Amino acid sequence: MSARRSLALALLVISVAGCGAKTALDGIAEHDAGPGLDAARDGGRDASFDAPPDVGRDAGIDVGTDAFTPDRGCIPNPDGCEATERCEGSDTDCDGRVDEGCDCEPGSVQDCFAGPPGRRGVGACADGTQTCEMTRQWGECRGGIAPSRDVCDGRDNLCDGCSSQNDCPIDCPSPGDPRTPDTVPFADYQLRGREFYPGMARGWRWTVRGGPCDTLAPRLRSFDLRDATSENATFTPRLSGDYTVTMEVVTLEGTMLSCTWVVHVAAAGLRIEMCYPESETQDLDLFLQRESTGVPWYLTVSDTFRPTPRACSWANCEASIRGDGYLRADWGYANSDLSACVDGPQGDQWRALGFCGNPRLDIDNNLSEGIGLPENINVDAPNDGETFRVMIQNWSGLISRPVVNVYCDGRRVATYGAEPDVVPRFEGRSGDMGIGAMWRVVDVTTHVDAATGALTCDAEGLHPPGATTGYDVTRDDPRY
Repeated sequence: MSARRSLALALLVISVAGCGAKTALDGIAEHDAGPGLDAARDGGRDASFDAPPDVGRDAGIDVGTDAFTPDRGCIPNPDGCEATERCEGSDTDCDGRVDEGCDCEPGSVQDCFAGPPGRRGVGACADGTQTCEMTRQWGECRGGIAPSRDVCDGRDNLCDGCSSQNDCPIDCPSPGDPRTPDTVPFADYQLRGREFYPGMARGWRWTVRGGPCDTLAPRLRSFDLRDATSENATFTPRLSGDYTVTMEVVTLEGTMLSCTWVVHVAAAGLRIEMCYPESETQDLDLFLQRESTGVPWYLTVSDTFRPTPRACSWANCEASIRGDGYLRADWGYANSDLSACVDGPQGDQWRALGFCGNPRLDIDNNLSEGIGLPENINVDAPNDGETFRVMIQNWSGLISRPVVNVYCDGRRVATYGAEPDVVPRFEGRSGDMGIGAMWRVVDVTTHVDAATGALTCDAEGLHPPGATTGYDVTRDDPRY
């Protein structure tokens, strides 16, 4: 605790430089990939790899390249365009927007497809996600893979069911390909170039684009990517969600070939993730409490080191118990197997204990234990019908812009605090001077199917008492 106390005043003026950088590609940044790849980028790129055209009412996609001949005997799947939007997560009126004009619950997240509805789930195409904004309208459909110009890469890029490709130099994966399995947070994920391009190569390049937290700040450490300019690379996600992986390879002849696909990162149970762009210089804390307890978040308004022991927080939910006189958070759940946390940032400490806590905070980004890291709390196997409340406390006290993502068995069901709906004036007293600003974010109710054990969740964003809009933010008020 002394380390945390010593940071209280320093946080008011601290400026951290050079900390928390990603390896190799820094997420999606440009890096030197060697002369072979640079030459292909500067002038050796084959015409087949031009940017795909926009998908409009008639799809507008060129068919065929010099590399292969499509199956002319096949009847393409119809685009399925209609006169109006049907509010079902796809662009049913084919105007380039998804579910425009459709009412929704602010903060909720749905799967979406940024292409003609008849091509959804066909060939290389994959869903993205979109978040409902405070206007009660759906935001942009992000991520996923939409139809693009067909090239000889082993898959149906047009997503019309009619791409016939044989003897292509590269064999790119489509959704469900066994070469691109799902993974879990903190596990090393191997990217092997020869699984997709078996020929001789002059250069390789891997890039990864992460989920909603990666748009907050260029140095936010939501994943690592090692050996990004080698034939084989290693990708290690810290957060749940869909990560878009791109492999580029330059052949001996100087032609650039590429593949892009989605890797699903899915943790079991209920997982609450919190990230913020100021995470290299400020300290926010993630809390989770069961509705059945519903007690104030702090024992006193004057001491930020005395959160309620009924909640899961930095004080009682990490591998090491850091709250003075606190016991590990115990909600009646059995401890989880080591496989649930041993690859995480405190894996060695959990290994020494012989179990993973349940609930569990993987790491506290407090500029002592971690810098520039997202925080997450996990309930690996929640009970049916149980409700949990999420709260963020601004320990530093300086203005911050936290984003909270709610995942249920790996599927994102809600997001709060993201642009354009940033939490207003999230600042207040810091450290030893009081409990400061607190944001009560969302109530999440879990549902467990009795027959299959499948988990689903309902998320209800929280508003100030008596209000139906806005964020529930207080200062020096510990109420539940």
